[in-house]
Amino acid sequence: MRSWPIFAALLAMTQGAAAQVPPDPANGAKLATELCTNCHLVSREQKGPVLDGIPSFMAIAGWPGQDEAKIQNILVNPPHPVMPTPPLNERQRADVAAYILSLKPN
Repeated sequence: MRSWPIFAALLAMTQGAAAQVPPDPANGAKLATELCTNCHLVSREQKGPVLDGIPSFMAIAGWPGQDEAKIQNILVNPPHPVMPTPPLNERQRADVAAYILSLKPN
């Protein structure tokens, strides 16, 4: 059937286009609020208390050289055993990273 190669090409193009959609910081904020507020301050409006030594998302955003890849790596490979690996897919990790970076001090 001749339509199969056309279908395969269209499918490949749409998958590539989906991968190019920029991260959504608003979705990242929602996910962070749902998953991270037990330990971290995830917004400027959120008040403590939090345990000593657990950085706020604003502090994480301000770390020197901070970028999306570093944040996503922390989400995949937490730096300490107390932090569980959040149940996020690749897209959601990108959204959370974009949200955290949106909190970077001016």
